[in-house]
Amino acid sequence: MNCKTCNNPYENTAQYCSNCGAKIVDDRLSLKGTWEEFVGPFFSWDNNFWRTFIGLFTNPKDVLEAYISGARKKYFQPFSYIILYATIAVFFYKFFPLDIIFDYSEGFTKGYNSTNSSGNVPKIDMKGFMETLMSYYNFFVLLLIPIYALTSYIIFNKRGHNFFEHLVFNSYLQTNLGFISLVLQVVLVNIIGMSFGTYSILFLLLFILFTLYAFKKLYEQNIKQSLISGVKYLLLFAALYLVIIIAFSIFFGIIYIITSM
Repeated sequence: MNCKTCNNPYENTAQYCSNCGAKIVDDRLSLKGTWEEFVGPFFSWDNNFWRTFIGLFTNPKDVLEAYISGARKKYFQPFSYIILYATIAVFFYKFFPLDIIFDYSEGFTKGYNSTNSSGNVPKIDMKGFMETLMSYYNFFVLLLIPIYALTSYIIFNKRGHNFFEHLVFNSYLQTNLGFISLVLQVVLVNIIGMSFGTYSILFLLLFILFTLYAFKKLYEQNIKQSLISGVKYLLLFAALYLVIIIAFSIFFGIIYIITSM
């Protein structure tokens, strides 16, 4: 018999094609088969998703270098990984909203509109703006990945990796942090009741430590080199992040004003 993906012949007992690595499936679709295809992989520990997620904490160098070295089947593909997270995040914030953001937005709206009561001054609905912003959260996440990549590329430009390889690295790293942030928000903010300010500081610390750890392992840096690179990374990223946040807020502010007219 031949592989349906690459037409390479294979043994009757084979489960995967020896040429392209595709799984051999001869059975027709059924309820059980559909469940195993679309849901089962996320509940199985021996699959690319969990291997990627856990590997980025235990052996980040291997995960980050696998895709750019040609080992495309070993781990979850980076851009599929980030799109999966962004999609989950959109639904997540529908069920577990950060009430403090919307409370602040509502207070800002009332204060601004009461101060500028003149009919010539356009009214602002900041809560509605934030809801619009969160509905486009996946695009916001995707937009930030090149900024992370540009930052690490500039800081580690003598290490031999080009911008697009850094794009792969940061797709993996930021997606892992994103999944962790979803869990932390539910546990710390929604369940325990931690203040959003404290949670933000905690997550910022996690972001710094995980990013430094991953690049330290990737480039085999010592503690001193890692700390110096970390300071440079944070300063450069903060500047780029501020620019993109301002531009993004203006862009979606314009969209919201246009659509609400």
